Amino acid sequence: MIGKVFRAGGVAVGVLMLAVGVVAVWLHFSPSTSNLTIYPTSAVPLAVLSTIAAVLVFASLRNWVLAGVSVAVAGAVLVTQVPLWRASPPPAAGSPTITVLSSNLMVGSGDVGELARLIADVDPDVVSVQEVTAQAFTRIESSPITVKLPNVYAVPGPGAVGTVLLTRAAQRDQTRVPGMILHNLAATADLPGAPQTRLLAVHPGAPVPGAGHGESAIADLGVLRAHIEGLPAGRLIAVGDFNATWDHKHYRDLLTGGIEDAADQAGAGWLPTYPTDRLLGRPVVGIDHVISRGFVATEVKTYHLSGADHRVLVVRLSPR
Repeated sequence: MIGKVFRAGGVAVGVLMLAVGVVAVWLHFSPSTSNLTIYPTSAVPLAVLSTIAAVLVFASLRNWVLAGVSVAVAGAVLVTQVPLWRASPPPAAGSPTITVLSSNLMVGSGDVGELARLIADVDPDVVSVQEVTAQAFTRIESSPITVKLPNVYAVPGPGAVGTVLLTRAAQRDQTRVPGMILHNLAATADLPGAPQTRLLAVHPGAPVPGAGHGESAIADLGVLRAHIEGLPAGRLIAVGDFNATWDHKHYRDLLTGGIEDAADQAGAGWLPTYPTDRLLGRPVVGIDHVISRGFVATEVKTYHLSGADHRVLVVRLSPR
């Protein structure tokens, strides 16, 4: 009797873990429509563990049919994550390296002095800073950041609205991306080995809790996509807090027309960047990205920043 109860309980647990995998695959390939689907889609990578556990449970119960189904579902979940672990071919030997950095200051509370020291260490060519208040921009202006990166396009603002794009090279054709909730900036610069590169410092709206916010965030990323698709063919780098993960279809929809994700190119794997102000400072979702056209990413790293709720993202690119 006890054995039957144990077996029935094991089957129930296995079926539950298997169902998590099935839902995860559906979430990965289906368009999110609201926070009801946006939030669980961020957890799709965890379904790898759930489905592997289901395989082990059913194998231990010698239920080979459900074990086989679990293997198939585990394989499907792995397929959704494999691109992030498989690196693209490296650039040609001797290709110049371009370093880009993204930092979200959490409504201006991030430690600008610490960010300046990190910038001095990693020596970026392009920096995108999000959630820059007027007070935070004053701190940036008076820091060594603007000595190292003297070309600045800044539209600070209250709360999470403000964004700053800093470059080593001169900027031209500066403009805000129209129709977006927050300040998303664009400019053109001549980078090493990549003249006339279009740069975007991006920060689409966030799917914060509340009616309609998820829908607005999805629509905002659609506005960014339409803007990018309307640009002339050529080199492009977009860097910032996209408020969406690799598993969100509305993020992957940006990856068209030769545009690729840096973590995908570098084989960086699952790289969570947010949030760092809770859960013992351990981020659980990767919403900070670099996407580009005409480049290949060779390295992707993240760094802690005191006072912020995102890790700083640093990506090394080489022109193709």
